[in-house]
Amino acid sequence: MQVTRRATLALGAGMTLSIALRPARAATGYPEHPVRVYVPAAAGTGLDVDARAIMAKFSDELRQPVVIVNQPQASGNLAMAEVARAEPDGYTLIAAGLGPAVANAYLFKQISFDPQHDFAPISLMQMLPSVLVVHPSLGVRSIAELIALAKQKPGEITFGSQGVGTFVHLAVEQFMAATGIKLTHIPYARQNPFTDLAGGYVKLMISGIAPVMGFISAGTVKPLVVSAQQRVGVLPAVPTSAEAGIPQFQAYAWNGLFAPRGTPEPILARLNRDIGKAVIAPVVKQRMERFGGYPAAGTPAEFADFLASERAKWSKVIADAKVHLD
Repeated sequence: MQVTRRATLALGAGMTLSIALRPARAATGYPEHPVRVYVPAAAGTGLDVDARAIMAKFSDELRQPVVIVNQPQASGNLAMAEVARAEPDGYTLIAAGLGPAVANAYLFKQISFDPQHDFAPISLMQMLPSVLVVHPSLGVRSIAELIALAKQKPGEITFGSQGVGTFVHLAVEQFMAATGIKLTHIPYARQNPFTDLAGGYVKLMISGIAPVMGFISAGTVKPLVVSAQQRVGVLPAVPTSAEAGIPQFQAYAWNGLFAPRGTPEPILARLNRDIGKAVIAPVVKQRMERFGGYPAAGTPAEFADFLASERAKWSKVIADAKVHLD
């Protein structure tokens, strides 16, 4: 059967119209069934527990179940790759932080996704200031004393981390670059660097506040500075990096929500609105503050600007320190 040119044009126009209407049609009535949120961390770890607390309220706002999918393999790269390839319909999202969403692009020679272009930023959710703690045997009471000692003994002071390229490692690399000192890295694999710090086997760490709060309370480690814009409620006596005279030290963890690139704008707007409400819900906000964090929701454009600044900062830290994972 021969198709005339006029019929072909009409068919093509109809297909074009159908494609053009698809995003709007997909957004109508969203969400109509459960939403999956990938978490690039093992169940029960800090990121997973934080994400579950937020997603419980997010589910209330969406009025649909939110199903957490834990996928910690390959430093979060596997989860990021799966979400990057997912249908951009608002039903597959990822809650990711500094490593998978920013640093891994510079730590690994090859990854199967582009964190800058394969995702639509929805919103920053949570900021987690870091704290620099030392073992009392080091004999320093302030950042100024620590810097002076490190300059007298370059490379002699050790710091621990959960491994090369982790936030704890990169935070100290950023601190060394900001202060011009040299410390020696002791990377741990399956062992716990926090207990070794408390025992004095390593002398220093920069960490999120929650993992070291018990040691601080017990007096087995001493906090010297927090990397935060203002003092942290659970550590009110500890100065910020600016107050301590090193404003260029800016190392903090964070969590944000992303969708696959191409997700319709009306769906992104709905997700942004609902996650914004979720993170400031009293039960969520109070939980964040109890562990030294705070809610940080904003517009997708604000999140995109934040990501650009994080890429500029951490790409330089990683390149200057020559850190790589493959």
